[in-house]
Amino acid sequence: MGFKIANNSILRSDDYVELVRGKTYPFERKGHQHLADNVPLWLTGTDWTARAEISVVSQSIENNNIKGIFRVDYLYQKDEQQILTNIFIRMYAGLDDPAIYLLSSNAEYQQALSAGKLTRDSLTSEGFIHATPKSQLNRLANKYYKDKEQPLILIVDKELVIPEIKWEPASGGLYPHIYGPLNINAVTRVEKISLNEDGNFYL
Repeated sequence: MGFKIANNSILRSDDYVELVRGKTYPFERKGHQHLADNVPLWLTGTDWTARAEISVVSQSIENNNIKGIFRVDYLYQKDEQQILTNIFIRMYAGLDDPAIYLLSSNAEYQQALSAGKLTRDSLTSEGFIHATPKSQLNRLANKYYKDKEQPLILIVDKELVIPEIKWEPASGGLYPHIYGPLNINAVTRVEKISLNEDGNFYL
């Protein structure tokens, strides 16, 4: 099973309280993959707040740690900062969550319980089952599940999923795709959802 995604274009850290354009700063992060050194990079907080556009000046790997120096080329502020932050959250925040999420119906879930696995037509047509990060549940529920009887959210532990999970781009973000029938024991929690009085989901 694999749900890793290579990301060497973003440095996430809360170590830099004040940043000055043109100055250089040391950085360190775990891993064995160098940050890209031939393109502009982004510096964000651990909450994905966009801080700056940076360039790597130097870097080296020691004991599975990457150490180096970066230069601040541009600082994000106000509306631009918020727009980029929203993009980063939509694209990447789900990678940190130990769970992925599926919208389902009670009928589909009961059938999956009996079979021990959840399958969908998309396995044949596309090769995978669509799942979603938590941040996209509300949008997808309102788009696809308003007419479903007894709609549910299935919370799935990524570590328990037997088929490979690939995070792939779709609809302006990265989404987890499950490349095989979902073993039902990976579903650790089920939540019922219902429409609000105005006919919409608010999840």
